[in-house]
Amino acid sequence: MKHQLTKNETERLKQAITITLANPFIDDIEDFIWEAIFSYAKNLPVVDPLTSIRSKRLFDIVDQKTKIGWSAKAVQWSITADAKFELVIQRADIFKKAKDLGFKKLDKNSPTNLLGNALLKHWYEEKVIKDAKHQNVKDKRVCILLKSRDRKKFIYFEESIAEYKDSDIAWRWTDASKTGLQGIRKADGFCIFRWYPNQKQLFERFVVSKHSLMFKLEPKRLLASEVVSLFAQCLSKK
Repeated sequence: MKHQLTKNETERLKQAITITLANPFIDDIEDFIWEAIFSYAKNLPVVDPLTSIRSKRLFDIVDQKTKIGWSAKAVQWSITADAKFELVIQRADIFKKAKDLGFKKLDKNSPTNLLGNALLKHWYEEKVIKDAKHQNVKDKRVCILLKSRDRKKFIYFEESIAEYKDSDIAWRWTDASKTGLQGIRKADGFCIFRWYPNQKQLFERFVVSKHSLMFKLEPKRLLASEVVSLFAQCLSKK
């Protein structure tokens, strides 16, 4: 399911990105910075890493009232209306964890559907479902910010985390060298997952839709002295 920001949330998002990029002490929007911007846009409290330990659970932001949880990612990508993009969702060492996942042994010579089943179990059962239960999340989502190289074009992408069954995906190696395993969605032939056994990284692919918010900004960097002076004034009032 696709999701959209309200008009007020959209304005708060743009404002927060603009202000963040104006700060010469911040080099980019990623990781905690994106989480903080998104939390501000949603008017949700930000977990301060200076006073709290950041959770390594899947859902970076959780609305305790609505039980909505978001896994937040920011990625540099080509900004187009029909962009297909991918990102790492998990480090999945299914060879090492084969027995824990309920398989006797897994290696590159195992049937591809068996490897795929292990990957889905590693991702959904061992991560998505467990973390959602631990974090009391009922509505599981991703919130992704795509950004152009010059940081002037952006796409905000949000949708529910798709939970596929083994029967939904067909798995195949990209070539005879078996360097990459592809998970093909049977419904439309779209490559939804990529897994690389050497790096143990599992990627998921997404498609920008008409529901996604595309916008442009003109970042203006302030001088370091201006930012220090401004913050010093704010701190002196507290």
